[in-house]
Amino acid sequence: MFMKKSEQAKLTREKIIKAAAECFAKKGYSACSMQDIADFCGVSKGALYGHFSSKEDLFKLIINMEHGRGAERALKATQKGPYIEAIISFMGECIQNSGFPIDHRLWAEALAVASRDQAMRQAFMESEKVARGFFKNLIQKGIESGEIDGSIDVDGISILLFALGDGIITRIADDPDFDFMKYSATFAAVVRNILCKQKDNNF
Repeated sequence: MFMKKSEQAKLTREKIIKAAAECFAKKGYSACSMQDIADFCGVSKGALYGHFSSKEDLFKLIINMEHGRGAERALKATQKGPYIEAIISFMGECIQNSGFPIDHRLWAEALAVASRDQAMRQAFMESEKVARGFFKNLIQKGIESGEIDGSIDVDGISILLFALGDGIITRIADDPDFDFMKYSATFAAVVRNILCKQKDNNF
């Protein structure tokens, strides 16, 4: 049975994205060329350009995909409480379970590239803003339920918690001996300490 052209194109596109992610993670964004990506993927450079016009487009797409996955997770977490536990679970899942085509090394590379490249930084921040919007809704649900301190700065706290998650992901990427699960209870206590009224804190 022959595969439809559209199905074949989709599979090739996914193969290219996966190869690009592997190339960026192993060689670094700056050192990775479109030829390198084609070699990782096993396609011609012409075929690669038939799907993506530049490595910049590929890198931005990968960042958008990961932020989109985070937005989906945050939206799912708003469906039911307790919301403080949903926030901790959401953050833990984002830290531990990277999805196609992201891994911890590549997310650390994305953060590094965004710190050096103005255009990439803008793309990263715009993409993150969408994901944080869903996360802020989750925090707001916790405020409305009385679980989270209503006096907190929701926008500021959302940035702080995203930064905390990014930092832990970078630690995982840099230190093969670091076991996040070993510190999961402390991590949960830190998040509660940030979000809850002082009298409710256990940290």
